[in-house]
Amino acid sequence: MTTERRVGLTVQNRLTITVAALSVLTLSIVGLILYTVESNNVSSRTTASMSQEVDEMRTFSENGIDPQTGRPFASVDEILSNFLAQNRPDEDEVLFAFLTDGRVLYQGEPKGLLGSSGEFEKAVAGAAENGGEISLTIDGVEHEGFVLPITGTEAGAGTTTDTQTAPTDSASRTEGVGEVAGGAAATNGAGAFVVVHNVSASHSDLVQFMQIYVVVALAAALLIAGLSSLLARRLLSPVTELRRTAQSISGGDLSSRLETKGHDDIAELGHTFNDMLDRLEAAFEAQRRFLDDVGHELRTPLTILGGHLETMNAEDVGDVEETRAMLLDETDRMGRLVEELLLLARARRPDFVRFAEVDLSGVVSDSLAKAKGLGDREWGLEVPESLSFHGDRQRLTQALLQLASNAVEHTEDGQKIVFGARDDSDSVHIWVRDEGKGVPDEIAEDIFDRFCRGSTDGAGFGLGLSIISAIAEAHGGTVVLDQTTIGAQFRMILPKGQK
Repeated sequence: MTTERRVGLTVQNRLTITVAALSVLTLSIVGLILYTVESNNVSSRTTASMSQEVDEMRTFSENGIDPQTGRPFASVDEILSNFLAQNRPDEDEVLFAFLTDGRVLYQGEPKGLLGSSGEFEKAVAGAAENGGEISLTIDGVEHEGFVLPITGTEAGAGTTTDTQTAPTDSASRTEGVGEVAGGAAATNGAGAFVVVHNVSASHSDLVQFMQIYVVVALAAALLIAGLSSLLARRLLSPVTELRRTAQSISGGDLSSRLETKGHDDIAELGHTFNDMLDRLEAAFEAQRRFLDDVGHELRTPLTILGGHLETMNAEDVGDVEETRAMLLDETDRMGRLVEELLLLARARRPDFVRFAEVDLSGVVSDSLAKAKGLGDREWGLEVPESLSFHGDRQRLTQALLQLASNAVEHTEDGQKIVFGARDDSDSVHIWVRDEGKGVPDEIAEDIFDRFCRGSTDGAGFGLGLSIISAIAEAHGGTVVLDQTTIGAQFRMILPKGQK
């Protein structure tokens, strides 16, 4: 009797959780890579845009010619105001011109840069002398910029630019729109061109994209987990059925079989399991029949022994001697029966036969010489001069002598019994043929079963042919009853390649 054990986390659940975890991990890694790459791209585009504006301003100031009038600029303020009037900043970018008279011109949307705190003006003033990059955060908004000092003389005496290197990058510009405006700012009599980029605004699109990605990734992970759960349930359904079938077998039901579909590994497992059940059922059935037969065969001599012991007159010497002789005969019969049963039991052990290269012609000839002492028969031999075989010499001799004993039992004095052997491309054939009464048709199919006798005569137990069949099977072959017009011929067919 078996009890169903409580199943904790099933294989299906573990597979689903594993696939879901791997999906989330993979999507997280992909998201991190996307964010890192795109963030670097945004930073590169920002740097490239500011670098381009600074390079254009430097070229414009070094040229020193007003494109509208064709005359040199009269002052630094004129250079700065004309450049801002002719250029439009990129998106999230603002261009500033700090004039020598203290005014500030800008192109774009300052968005708090020119507020009352003055942080932006302080940052520009700190870099106005030598130029360079600035970075500041105003009202939680991060900005990055570059200051390019512009110096020169009034009335177009020529201009020079500071040699501070501007940020460089190869990324492409983005198009933007802006306007010219004026405002108050403190300077020290020198001009400066400033380009400022709103870093927070540039990254806002990236943040929005990543938020959408997270939602899509979670939906994808849930979809993958659901599909993996359905797929795992479908793929593992044969395993669940296998467990239930195994539990029913533990309860004693050997008739259950798995329903197999397809040609994959799981289906092959089902076929293998069904084949195992077939063998188990056959083995259990054979075991039941074997026990029934053994019980029947042993019950008879035990009954005889018990009956004679009960009726024996201990004071009658003749009766005692007669009973003793009869009991010894019955115990000998039981001893032979047990010995044959033990031989059949050992036939399933791997060391039942010991393979070696043997001269099969010599084995058959020697067996015939030994068999001649079994009875006064006309013995014959049909073997080639030389025939080698890889097998167990003693077991083959035992099988031949058992066949000879059966043949002697079913023939009369002077009848012919022939030992023979031959080979073909794949097998060797060994037989014993007699001219006796033959095997009745009604038992021909069951003649190799245990305790099946060819006749009710004789003292055998019906195990001889079972032993011969076991020896043949241990060599990888079989034993058959050939069709003959006179007598019977039993032939062992053994493969040549058996090791």
